[in-house]
Amino acid sequence: MRRFDSYIFRQLMTAFGFFALIFTGVVWLTQAVRLIDTVVASGQTASLFLEFSLYVLPQVFVVVLPLAGLGATLYAINKLYGEAELIVMMAVGSGPAAILRPVALFGFVLMLAMACTTMVLVPWGSAALAERTDEVRSDLVGSLILERQFIHPGDGLTLFITATSRAGEMAGVFLHDERIPARPVTYSAERALLLREGNEARLVMVDGVALTRTAGATLNTVVFDQFVFDLSELLASGRKREKRPAEYSVLRLLDPTPEMLDSRKRSDYIAEAHWKLVLPLLAFLYPIIACVTVLSGPFRRGGFGKRIVVAIGLGIIIHSITLVARSRAQAEAEFWPLMYVGVGAACVLIAALVFRLSGVWRRARPV
Repeated sequence: MRRFDSYIFRQLMTAFGFFALIFTGVVWLTQAVRLIDTVVASGQTASLFLEFSLYVLPQVFVVVLPLAGLGATLYAINKLYGEAELIVMMAVGSGPAAILRPVALFGFVLMLAMACTTMVLVPWGSAALAERTDEVRSDLVGSLILERQFIHPGDGLTLFITATSRAGEMAGVFLHDERIPARPVTYSAERALLLREGNEARLVMVDGVALTRTAGATLNTVVFDQFVFDLSELLASGRKREKRPAEYSVLRLLDPTPEMLDSRKRSDYIAEAHWKLVLPLLAFLYPIIACVTVLSGPFRRGGFGKRIVVAIGLGIIIHSITLVARSRAQAEAEFWPLMYVGVGAACVLIAALVFRLSGVWRRARPV
């Protein structure tokens, strides 16, 4: 790589690091809310939140890498123009290839990073997150034995515990069961103990009362010395988890097994496979689109503000076309070639702008 190419490439990578850091923080915050809800609801510690965050990062990078690549290119090109370095390049007779080479190399690096993310990191992170989430939700001891908190271990269940002991015993237990809306039951007990064996779990309540309301609005009261409440349906470990398409490799998605087709349509897997393939191509093309869009017109003393907006708009349009095509492919697997329409349009656009860019640089003179 020549010295000038190396200089521009360093400018791009420096700007990319900045934009990637900012965008990662913003996108990660949108995912963190859901993770916090899962961790808090299950009574887990901050270490689990950090573990979940690690598993979510690949999904964050899928969004961040194209955005950061586009933003870094626009920033670096505008900076080179603002410091008159592009004008010096034209003055010494350099052509468009002098700046397109490092930009294309930068896009190639992004393509490799995106391919690694979509084909390796995303399947690993998605599978690990789903498995750990099931483990956490099946940990009844950690999710139920929480003092002075109203928790909802399952749909229609509300539990409150006044105090707990290290042995797992509970005191002052309140349990409201409205899984059958027409016949809600409220339990109150002085003591309780959670027992689990295999895929069965029981909440044994001692010295309590059960309150039910009949159709005539009559309140029935049943006093008990000991009552066993079945919690087995809350355990997730006994059920076989259905893997999502994002957890599979591209080769497996392109040729789904009969077992995979039992839970989802073939089109879901085909669309996901080509989505993993098209994203690296888009990551490669976005920096080039940004570069040729900004430089294809005449140079202006006021900068490239309008062209930057146009470049961002073109990126949004191409990505939107790909998303629409993906939804169509998810409905019918035969429409998967539509997912590459955005890539084809981007290539045609780049070719047209490069042709125009060559003419602009031939006519340009240093201001």
